[in-house]
Formats: sequence, C-alpha cells, structure tokens
Amino acid sequence: MTPLPKQVAISGIGMVTALGNNSQSTFDSLFSGKNGITEVKEWKESNFPIQVAGQVKNFNDLLEKTPEARCFNSRKAIFAVTALREAMKQAGGNFQEGRGGLFLGVETGRIDINKLFGMFLKAGSSKGLDHDLFGKSAFHFISRYEALSKQPFFIPNLLSNVFGLTGEIRSISNACSSSSQAVGEGFRKVATGELDWAIVGGTDDMIDLYMAIGFQLLGALSSDKNPETACRPFDGKRKGFVLGEGAGMLLIENTERAVKRGVKPIALISGYSSGASATKITETTSDGILFTMDQAMQAAGVDKNSVDYINAHGTGTPMNDPAENFAIKTLFGEKAFSIPINSTKSMIGHLIAAGGAVEAAVVARSIQEGKIHPTINLENPDPHCDLDYVPKIGREIPIRNGLSNSLGFAGINSTLVLSKFEG
Repeated sequence: MTPLPKQVAISGIGMVTALGNNSQSTFDSLFSGKNGITEVKEWKESNFPIQVAGQVKNFNDLLEKTPEARCFNSRKAIFAVTALREAMKQAGGNFQEGRGGLFLGVETGRIDINKLFGMFLKAGSSKGLDHDLFGKSAFHFISRYEALSKQPFFIPNLLSNVFGLTGEIRSISNACSSSSQAVGEGFRKVATGELDWAIVGGTDDMIDLYMAIGFQLLGALSSDKNPETACRPFDGKRKGFVLGEGAGMLLIENTERAVKRGVKPIALISGYSSGASATKITETTSDGILFTMDQAMQAAGVDKNSVDYINAHGTGTPMNDPAENFAIKTLFGEKAFSIPINSTKSMIGHLIAAGGAVEAAVVARSIQEGKIHPTINLENPDPHCDLDYVPKIGREIPIRNGLSNSLGFAGINSTLVLSKFEG
C-alpha cells in the first residue's frame, strides 16, 4: 500500500466520557488510573442483571450549556455538540476556511423502554394490543422530532446546523468501528487533498435497557455488579465488556495549513485501514485484526520497529482479548513483547460507535504528552494475553507512532496510525 501524499494534523480535540466532560479532565483521569464506571441507580434498584456502566457525569450541566440540542431528547446529541465545541475552540476561529467535511460515527437510536411501557399500558387489553387506541395514545408519548433524532443522519445534520458546516457530511454506522472509520475516511480525504480540513469523530448513548438486554443475551456484557472490578480487559477473570457513553471529536487538516494558521498540531494521523473478517456476527478473528494493522502501517509508511504504543480494542470479552493479543504477536514478532499496550475501556466502558474516536484522541494526547495510561483491574493476566498491558500504573514514554484498534461485530475491524509532529 502506497503512503498517502499529505501529512494530516490533529488541531483540536474534544471529549465527553465517564471520566470528564472535556479532553483534559478525561486524559488526566485516565493517566491516574481513575475508574469512571459506576452503578446505574435504576438498574440496581430493580435488581436488573446488569447494574454498572460508564455513565457521563453532570449531564444536566451539559444540557444547560447546549440549548441548540436540548429539544431533541438525545443524550448523544448533547455529547456531540459539547465535544465539537471544545475541539473547535482548540483549533482556532479560522479553522473552517476552505473545503471541509464532517464524518461522524453514530448508531441508530432506540425508543426508551419506559415510554413503550406507558404506551402499552394505555392500549393493552386481555385480548392483546388495541391498535386504534395505541395509535391515538402514542402521540402523547413521542415528541415531534423524536423519530428523526434516532436516525444516524440526524446528529451530523444537527452539528452542521449549529456550527455552520456546509461541506461534505457523512454518517457511518458500522458497530464498534463506526467512529474509527469516520476518522479514517475523513483522514483520507484530507491526505489526498480533496478536502482542506475535516471534523471527524463519533457519539453514542448505549446505556439503556434495550441495549443492555440485547448485549446480555449475546453473552457480551460483564455480569460483575461491582463497578470497581466489572471491566478487566486481558485479565483471567474477565467476564465481558461494560457499556459506556460519550463522544470524541477531532479537527484535522493539512499539516502545512495548520502551521500557517499558527497552530501546533497535537499529533498527526498518518495511516488507516479497515476490513471485514467475513465471520459470524459476534466473532472476532486474529486474521482480520492483523490485516488492518498491517495495512494501516503500510499506508503510514511506518515499520514495526517504530511503533511505540498500541491502544487496544481491549473489551474484556473472552474471545476478543486473546484474538487481539495473537494478532499483535503475529504481526510484530518478538517486538510485540516490548510494545506497551493499554485498554481505555477498562476505565470508561465501551462507547460502541464513539469508542474508536475517543481512543484515537487518547492516543493523540498520549503522543503529545509522552505518557500512556494504565489498564486497570489487571490482577491475574490470562496466559493467552501475555503482552505488556501496562497494569495498574501509567508510564511516561516517548512515542513516535501509536496504533488505535477498533474491532466491531460482524468482523468489521479498523486501525488508525497516529504519529508525533516534528516541527
């Protein structure tokens, strides 16, 4: 694969996670090994089998500061507006000059189960659902824009309207790889010169009963009711992933353009690849992960010896962790044992459509600050996960190039290569 012609700079980053409502507080909390996973009050009180999640804190404060999105009854819209506002402030007021685009990873929304319950209470009978009565009562439960706000195109359109973005707009809904692919597709457009700049990222709000039930039936969620130990990637006692929510937004542009604007890049995006493993919908294969890492490094013109850090997908599921471990060992050989690898999900949960963008932002900040966060709860390493997963304590290390892996259901995998800006 031929390296792309132009360097692409990250000029601004915004994050909303269970560890903070901005990028600095999130990164600082990650580096200190703080756990953002907490009990979900309603789930615990109802004795629901799943009782913990990576919830965004102080949501009402975000709601108050985003009147543009308040009427849509969409948490992920609030997260997206908040994160993008932070990223745009970092990038500077003249960022939007020239040809631009917006690429967002976002999944289809769901109606709240409690709303459905109320609707069925109004229209249920001993004979079943009274469709006429249901049709009449439904209008008292659903707000005007609610159906539209559940569609993947809605939030990119909202961001376009709020921030005056009139270039190319694309929503990508590809499970856990959604926002990693959004970052990658925007990167390619800027790297080839088709666009001068792009807003890339993702947002999601997976903490609801419908999604918890679905993932639990698949056997994917951790059943540990203790928030301090529920998420433990690469540990021998791991039981699955923990649902999370939030947003990650990156502003990217041609590096020469950034420097001319007087902006020092946080880091560079230098490579990207995506591919499908063609397996069962819930399977992860090491071959697919190996392929995207290898192709992304070729696109970046980066060799194995210059990769200093990997942010793993690292969900804590029985199948994913050893498959990713094996892929890294196969690709890097003996070098794999000297590469520090961590899992951001160990502290904020799995943000699904937003996960890849948040983790790419974490890699960018790690490169900028020369330090990487730990993987918490790694007490008893699985023998099949035998690489350096930075247990318990973060490290200060110089990073030339870092990888960010995202592995989705149906084998939809993607890898981003991020590099240090030398200038």
